[in-house]
Amino acid sequence: MSLLSKDILPNHKRPLIKTAFIFNNIQLLSYFFKRELKGKYLGNITGMSWAYIQPVITLLIYWFVFGVVFKQRVHENPNIEFIVYLAIGFWPWVTFSEAVLKSIKVIEESSDLLGKVNMDFKTPVLASVSATFVINLIGYIAVLVILFLFAGEFNHKGILLLIFPIVTLYIFALSLAFIFSSIQIFIKDTNQIVGTVMTLWFFLTPILYSESILPEKYQYYIQFNPLYIPISFIHKAILTQGDLPWLGLFTLSMVFMFMLYLSIKLFNKLAKSFVDFK
Repeated sequence: MSLLSKDILPNHKRPLIKTAFIFNNIQLLSYFFKRELKGKYLGNITGMSWAYIQPVITLLIYWFVFGVVFKQRVHENPNIEFIVYLAIGFWPWVTFSEAVLKSIKVIEESSDLLGKVNMDFKTPVLASVSATFVINLIGYIAVLVILFLFAGEFNHKGILLLIFPIVTLYIFALSLAFIFSSIQIFIKDTNQIVGTVMTLWFFLTPILYSESILPEKYQYYIQFNPLYIPISFIHKAILTQGDLPWLGLFTLSMVFMFMLYLSIKLFNKLAKSFVDFK
């Protein structure tokens, strides 16, 4: 029986128990956050560097195929080098994608704690998403500094505005993480399914191309992609300098906040059965 059971706790002790529970989860959040960094990034010689080398290699491959072989250009502003346009949108995508994919098996990997530790199992999911964003955003800052120094067309004043789409992506990633990590306990191939969807999602998002090259009807449909507005905002703030979609980003953020609320409700409901399926 839980220590927080209302049936056995006197009224005057419940706030103290809840405070202790919250404090305990803050400590656990710190523990899981550090474990994510050490286990996946700092646990070996190449771990930390590979977190940045792999996206750079992938970026260069896409640039060679689409920029060099297929001569892809940025039609909104022909003066922008394609690799610059690609890098600006690619890194936020990598951050979002990795945050979701790496969080899916977090609860499953913590199955040894199920039923043994009085903790909120949203904590390791939150730690996983947060650690991935922190690590990748450090790399993104380095990319922005390099582009600022060497790229011709670059609006350095728009860098601070990137915090808004990045926070939006974080909320969305956290929502999906809660959903998929809880489902993974019951449906073991969730990780593979989401990975396949992520690959398709990448090509449906205007990162390797600008939406202006699409036929008009597809330009309309692509706006239903939840990542369209954040990525478009990033491109416009830094490079193409069109009208920023503030209203769209605000509306999308509110939708993602509501989605986060629902995902937490779903997680809490499914968490009651985690022990039975560990």
